Amino acid sequence: MEISTPLELRSKAYEAAEDTRVDHRLLKLTSQDFVLTITSAGDNILSYALASPARIHAVDPSPYQNHLLELKVAAFNALSYADVRKLLGSGKHPNFPQLLISRLSPHMSSRAFQYWLTNTHVFSSTRGKGLYEAGGSRHAIRIIRLLVTTIRFNSQIAALLKAKTLNEQREIYNTKIRPIIMSRVFTYLLAMLEADHLASETIAEGKGDASPLAHSDKELHSSNGEAVWEYMVQTLDHVINTSLIGVDNPYYLSHVKLSCPTAFAGLRIHTDEINEVVARLAPGTFTVAVVMDSMQYSPVLHSNQP
Repeated sequence: MEISTPLELRSKAYEAAEDTRVDHRLLKLTSQDFVLTITSAGDNILSYALASPARIHAVDPSPYQNHLLELKVAAFNALSYADVRKLLGSGKHPNFPQLLISRLSPHMSSRAFQYWLTNTHVFSSTRGKGLYEAGGSRHAIRIIRLLVTTIRFNSQIAALLKAKTLNEQREIYNTKIRPIIMSRVFTYLLAMLEADHLASETIAEGKGDASPLAHSDKELHSSNGEAVWEYMVQTLDHVINTSLIGVDNPYYLSHVKLSCPTAFAGLRIHTDEINEVVARLAPGTFTVAVVMDSMQYSPVLHSNQP
C-alpha cells in the first residue's frame, strides 16, 4: 500500500502479514536505515531492532498498541529470559504486579505504566488465560480452542507441536489435520462460532446455555466465517511448510541481543496517525517504511476479572 509522502524510500511502502522474517529478506535493514512502521502488536519492532537500524519510528493511533510495545521493550530491558518467556511467551506471570512496579516501570512512560498497573490481572489472574486472550485476538483463539475440543483432535495438535523436523510436521499436518479443517463440517462450525463471539466465549468457558446453533441460516451465510476459514487455511499451509512451529520463535530466542542496553536506543514511539507523524519530520528522514496489517490489541478486558 503506497503512502503518499515526499519521502525518498529505499523500499516501497507496503502492506504485509506480520512475519518480519519476510521483511528482513526483502528490506535487508542495516545500521544506516531509518525505519517508519506501524506499531501493530510490537513484535515487528522487536524484529527490526535485531538489525540495529539507526532509528525506528513506531506509529499507531491506538495507545493500547503502544502500551503493549512499551511493555515488551521494558521486559527485554529489565527481565531475565525466563521471565520474558513467561510474560510474553505464555502471556501469564504470577508476579507481574511486583515486576511491573519494581523492574519494568523505569523503562516505561507514565501512561503505559498506569495502564498496565490498572490491568495487572491480564497476566497474574489465576482465573484468566493471559495476554493472548485479553485483546481482539481472543475471539480467534477461543474459537480454535473450542473447535479443537469439539472435533477432538487435541492429540493431533500435540503431535504437531512435538515434531522435530519440517518433514515430520508436514506429514502430521497433511494427513491428520488439514483434511479436518478442509471439511465442510469444520467450515460450518467456524461460521456458526464466528457469527456470535459472545456465544462462543460462553461455551469455551463452560458457562451458561448460549449456543451458536441458535443462529438462522441467514445469519450464518452473512457471517465472515468462510473468509476466516480461507485466511486460516492459507496461513497454516504457509507456516507449516516453512516454520517448525513447536520451537520456532524469531523474537524471544533473541533475548541476548535485545536485552543489551542499546538495543532500543533508536526507538521512538508515536501515538498518532502516520500521516501526522510524517508531516512533522523532514522529507527524506526515512529510508524504509513498512505498513503492517495485524491483529489489534485492545482494552476490551473481562469485567469479572479480579
